[in-house]
Amino acid sequence: MVEFIPSVDKILRDELHKLGGIADAMRADPMLAGFSVTDRVISERDPEPVAAASHLLDHSKKQPLVHFSGKGRDIEDLRSFLVRIRENGLENVLFVTGDRLKDTPNDGRRSRYLESVAAIHAARQASPDLLIATAVNPFKYREEDMMAQYLKLGKKLAAGADYAICQIGFDIRKYEEALLWVKERRYGIPLVANVLPLSVGRARYIRKHNLAGVTVTDSIMSLLEAEERLMADKGAANVTHRLALQILGLRLCGYAGVQITGLHSAEKLSSLQVKVEELSQRCVDWTTWNKAWEDSLRLPDGSSAEPAPGNNPWFFVGPRGGRLPVAQRMKFRAMKRLHRAMFDRGVGAFVLRLLLKPIKRRAMLDRLLERLERGIKSPLFGCETCGMCRLAATQYVCPETCPKGLANGACGGTSENLCEFGDRECIHSVKYRIAREMGILAELEAWIIPSVPKSWRGTSSWPPYLRREAPRIYKSDFRRGERKPGGADYGVAQPE
Repeated sequence: MVEFIPSVDKILRDELHKLGGIADAMRADPMLAGFSVTDRVISERDPEPVAAASHLLDHSKKQPLVHFSGKGRDIEDLRSFLVRIRENGLENVLFVTGDRLKDTPNDGRRSRYLESVAAIHAARQASPDLLIATAVNPFKYREEDMMAQYLKLGKKLAAGADYAICQIGFDIRKYEEALLWVKERRYGIPLVANVLPLSVGRARYIRKHNLAGVTVTDSIMSLLEAEERLMADKGAANVTHRLALQILGLRLCGYAGVQITGLHSAEKLSSLQVKVEELSQRCVDWTTWNKAWEDSLRLPDGSSAEPAPGNNPWFFVGPRGGRLPVAQRMKFRAMKRLHRAMFDRGVGAFVLRLLLKPIKRRAMLDRLLERLERGIKSPLFGCETCGMCRLAATQYVCPETCPKGLANGACGGTSENLCEFGDRECIHSVKYRIAREMGILAELEAWIIPSVPKSWRGTSSWPPYLRREAPRIYKSDFRRGERKPGGADYGVAQPE
């Protein structure tokens, strides 16, 4: 696939015209599967991808992959997007949560995100015939970061995704690791790799702007700067050579295809294809390819550039982390017992059900309950009274303490266990440590938590919870293709 990025800074008609040569080549070349049309990459004001995708479908005669980003959107936006997809004869969609919003509200309201898991689940139910892609970022180098990604991949497949596309990366060991995880978990899906011709200019941009989820190490940067300084073409030929070699290596190790970012001319695409075929004649197996890859990363002093960061990077085959702190372990157990007693099956739950069930949302008593709930739960969990408490399904770590409000797992923008926003540890790293210690990792892999309806926010979750008046948490067996509601409404499903 060839990626196209609609942008508010460019005239869409002119940009689509420039792609005409690639569209012409695409019609005739079975190796070119179609365009991949992004959503809200440059700005939240970018043109929506449906119009561009429809144009590219007409000219290439191949179904494009249309992206849907959940940043700044809710479930109603998804429904209208799906209507436009159907009206334009489009069949392939990639759902992502999206990176940090560039344009934040000026009225003090919190920016909201429609999480990819909830979007996939809703889209699969509304449009069973869609071919749905999801994203995974294997280029993480801390256990919590990495396992949160892999476990959430299982959840996305349970929600209805058909295949996964990896984030841009340059570490072949991580590509292999992702394949190993998919095989060991018996997911039975193809993996596609997102690749980029990494020039020195692009590397500087990625590092300067901390491009979410993309790792360019100091040694890779040193390699590119040395080539820029020492070579007549400033390293341009080496950039193409490495990209072609990377594509060939991904083919050899089992990837189903690649999505090429940052390549916008038919001539460059043709040159890349020729280079891949040329290298395939020389690198006939994994051993010869691996030697060629090592040579392509050779620094002027004879050492090799390392795609993984140097501070003790973690790989899937490495040892698992130590024990959970006693305070977190005690809090989890205490909250679980309290939840059962007061909201599930204890005497307290029976009494609360009698007292609170009749209270309707936004009634006077509901407003009083909302203040009481926030007063109790905000110091303990950071509660924002979303009206649909999911604590019992999120290891008693409140999803609202994530800047994106994600309940189902981490986004792809974390680094070294830090949130993409850079001001806290990712809450999903905390959730992973709790789930690992408590033996409930299955919850992170197979429990699908729906999005919070906008109209419910700012109300108490207690009366509707006790009325069983809420979207249900789904416990799924992705390996059998089964999806079923949990033991009760949101937050009270129990492991089987």
